[in-house]
Amino acid sequence: MIAIVSLIVMVLLFLGIRPRRQASQGSAGVEAAINQENVDLSNYNEFVAKNKALIQQTYSEMILTAEPFAGQAPLAVRDSGPLVSAAADPQLAALVDAFCIRVQVMQGSQALDRDRSLSRVTRGEVRGFRVQALEKIDNGKIVAEEAQITTPRNGLVKTVGGVLATLQKTDLQGVLGELRAAGMEFSPLPAAGGEKVFRGQLRFIAPWGKALPGELLIAGDGVGDLNLGTPVNRMRSRLPAAYNILKRRVLVKDAYHEVYKVTDQGGEPLFYVYERDNRVWGIAIISEVFKTAQGMGIQNTLDQMRLHYPQVKLAYSGKRNPFVRVDGVEGIFILQGEDDKKVISILIGESPEFE
Repeated sequence: MIAIVSLIVMVLLFLGIRPRRQASQGSAGVEAAINQENVDLSNYNEFVAKNKALIQQTYSEMILTAEPFAGQAPLAVRDSGPLVSAAADPQLAALVDAFCIRVQVMQGSQALDRDRSLSRVTRGEVRGFRVQALEKIDNGKIVAEEAQITTPRNGLVKTVGGVLATLQKTDLQGVLGELRAAGMEFSPLPAAGGEKVFRGQLRFIAPWGKALPGELLIAGDGVGDLNLGTPVNRMRSRLPAAYNILKRRVLVKDAYHEVYKVTDQGGEPLFYVYERDNRVWGIAIISEVFKTAQGMGIQNTLDQMRLHYPQVKLAYSGKRNPFVRVDGVEGIFILQGEDDKKVISILIGESPEFE
């Protein structure tokens, strides 16, 4: 599947058409529930022709993991001696670092510049674990740092300079038990190049918190109850009653194809459905309300996806447009951006440009 060209359709739909509110929906079946949208697509072939380079793609797939975001701490204890043991103290310190990294990737940090002193403050929460960190920076280097996590049971784990400094109302086994209760695990990783540090990876291994409503879930080969292969005349029954469907035709390779724009009650586009042989052939998601079981969707970054999936398969189009695949979703996440790459659309199945 060569999926990046799906961007052609989505860009055209964004630029060419604004959603129109559906009038009233009758009960006479799909034809009464889907409006025909007459659109001038005379320039569509020209638009596609200018992007032919995207049609002939070559891909090189790269497997990415969360390992670069592992927490680490020196194999050291405080000057007055270990709080738990020489082996356990670095593990707890690395765990604090792993939480800080996860909050920085998922929620960001705040830079403060006071009296020519630059600091970075990190605050956030990960499944009930409250995280705080302060780093003082001089000439681009961290010269002092403190970080702490407060567990759901009010245990406190604090580090100074990456070394465990405070441990209250908990211990190593207690913290690991609270991690498991929150659907997470912390496992050791080999130190790079024989460095004298402890490295550990914090992972999600089970759901936690309120589940995403089924109609907003991206999973397998579909979205909610709408899956690839669904007969188009049954599409209305697979969607929430508040959704509107607008039907249009696009000309590709001298042949017209049916495309359905699905909007919410306020007229905002949610996704596009491509038809082939009277069945759903592809679904292009553009709304942030839809998420995977791991909570990933539009506007999430590549780094955030790496924190939530053991493996993220990254590939590039011939024009270096990046997209990724993850387990559990039979589609691709199309990315945009130079450094902090974000998901701009999700394509499940195929688009009209491809055989």
